[in-house]
Amino acid sequence: MNDNRQIFRALASVIDATGSECPDWIVGGSAGLLLRKLPLQARPRDLDLYCDDEDVDGIYDKLNRFAIDEPEWSETDIYRSRLCHFDIEGVSVELVGGFEVTTGDSFYHTEVKRLLIPYGDRLLVEGTSKSAHVVPLAHELWFNALRAREDRVQLIAESFNHSADGTALQAIEAANRFSEQAWQYVHSSISEWKAGTMR
Repeated sequence: MNDNRQIFRALASVIDATGSECPDWIVGGSAGLLLRKLPLQARPRDLDLYCDDEDVDGIYDKLNRFAIDEPEWSETDIYRSRLCHFDIEGVSVELVGGFEVTTGDSFYHTEVKRLLIPYGDRLLVEGTSKSAHVVPLAHELWFNALRAREDRVQLIAESFNHSADGTALQAIEAANRFSEQAWQYVHSSISEWKAGTMR
C-alpha cells in the first residue's frame, strides 16, 4: 500500500527527471493537498501532474522510462484531457494535459503556465531538499465544486479562509465560465468572503 513517503519519493523522481528551474507542470489533486498539509481522510492513491496540452509530449519524453502508456485524448461526461500514466517509485503518476471540465452551464479550462503556476505555491517536498509547484487552492475549490465533491470543497474552503488565495480565485473566474448557481455555492463556502464581494 502506498504511504505518503512513496508519494514524496515519486515526486522527487519527477523533479529530477524533468528539471525544476522552469517547470511546465504542477502538482494537483490529493497529493497537492497533502503537500499543503491539509487533513485528508485517506492517503493519496496517486500523483496528479497538470500541464498545458502543448507541453505533454516534452514532459512525456523526460519521463518515458517510467511510462506505462502513451499520451492520448480522454473524454468523459464532464472531463476532457490528454492523459498518460507512469509507475514511479511504486506510485501511479498521471500526467493531465489541457484539462477541461464542463458541467451544466460551467466550463473550466486549466491554464498551467498562465494561471496555475503563477498563482500557485512552491512547497517543500517532505523528506527531500526539493520543492514543487502546487496548484492554488482556488483551482482545487472550483474543480471539486464542479465535480460535486462537497467534502473536499468544505476542507479547502476552511484552509482558503487563512490563505491569500483571493487573487487566484479572481483570475480563474475571469478566464472561465461558471454558472450563477456554481458561483454562489463556491463563494458561500468561503466563510470569510461574502457572496458577491469578488465579482
